[in-house]
Amino acid sequence: MTDGIGEISAAILNWRMKKIEGELISHYQRDVPYVEGNFLNKDFKISKLKQWDRFGATVNKVRASEGYVIKNFRDLIEQVAQVTLNNQNYEMFYRGQSQDYLNNQSEFYKDRKPKSVVLPNICRPERKEDGMYKYSIRKKVVQDRYKNLYDFIDFANRKNKRQIADEIYMALIQHYEIIPTPLIDITQSLRVAATFALRQNKRGFVYVFGLPYPNQSISYFRDFGIILLKLQNVISTDALRPRYQEGYLVGKFPFSDIKESDDDLSNRMIAKFIVDDTNNDFWDEHFLPMPEEVLFPQVDAFESKLKQLFEDFVEGKAAER
Repeated sequence: MTDGIGEISAAILNWRMKKIEGELISHYQRDVPYVEGNFLNKDFKISKLKQWDRFGATVNKVRASEGYVIKNFRDLIEQVAQVTLNNQNYEMFYRGQSQDYLNNQSEFYKDRKPKSVVLPNICRPERKEDGMYKYSIRKKVVQDRYKNLYDFIDFANRKNKRQIADEIYMALIQHYEIIPTPLIDITQSLRVAATFALRQNKRGFVYVFGLPYPNQSISYFRDFGIILLKLQNVISTDALRPRYQEGYLVGKFPFSDIKESDDDLSNRMIAKFIVDDTNNDFWDEHFLPMPEEVLFPQVDAFESKLKQLFEDFVEGKAAER
């Protein structure tokens, strides 16, 4: 009987966000020999030259690359189309960031190649004084964040006198940036992703992730350890921000209050692009960035209600002390 329970437990533990294995067709950098000088006179040296390659790519190679440079939005559309058509086993989703966060940054890992990491807020380390993330996060911090999240969801259900699935609340809490959750914001709009990448800088990053094809508003993929929510399908009509951003949320499933490697969405990274607007010509008259007032509507009734709900929750917790 014990062995049977052990087998069931092992099967449950294997429900993790599966990494994409095998070769892709994508953009990644590889080192190739480069001869400098006169080879015949033996007055030369062999060094390494970075060269872009599309064949034989893997998730690890894409994550470890510096990123494929894109100078305008039209080219981004074309390059993403190439990736999409050559990797049709996956549905493509995008995320734009102003910075490419990397692992293996501590002295202990100096011999390892740094790779992109895309963690949910609930697993991200706290920030240092310079604004950068600390290298690691304590186990108790993650557990406390989960407890606070579930306490807020319970409070919201009691306050609204109706039971809403935890996953839906998590998606809304994450998208409106109320408190950390185990879900990550992504989109199927390249325009939205590129706008976020270039909101605060002239250079940013657009990631392309390969996920299973959605089958419902909330898709559970047990064999892949993934949950994917189409936020537009599970919110009320007064929630404007998720609709304008074509928001989706993704994370590992089942949730657990232990930070693990499968929390990292970069395990599903198909391509990494550097979007470069240093010459102010990334966008053109036909392809413009999303206006700030569209990405973050000033009048969003649902956002106001959610923030008020959280204020009531915080006040209630303070009163209990």
